Amino acid sequence: MIYMELNLNNLIKYLIMFSIVTFSTFFIPNCSIMNEHAVYIGLLAGTTFVLLDKYYPSIVINQEEHI
Repeated sequence: MIYMELNLNNLIKYLIMFSIVTFSTFFIPNCSIMNEHAVYIGLLAGTTFVLLDKYYPSIVINQEEHI
């Protein structure tokens, strides 16, 4: 069995992304998207966000000036 470390901060971040995309897709006026399709769009956006966060994280490089 493969053990994956569960990072609660990342899980919350991904759930927030999923929720925002799902609800905004559901509540777009003049758009006849079924509830099931709104969830699919939310899952697609959330999964894309997870993959980008996993394989292309933000990296900060500090360069100190040497005198």
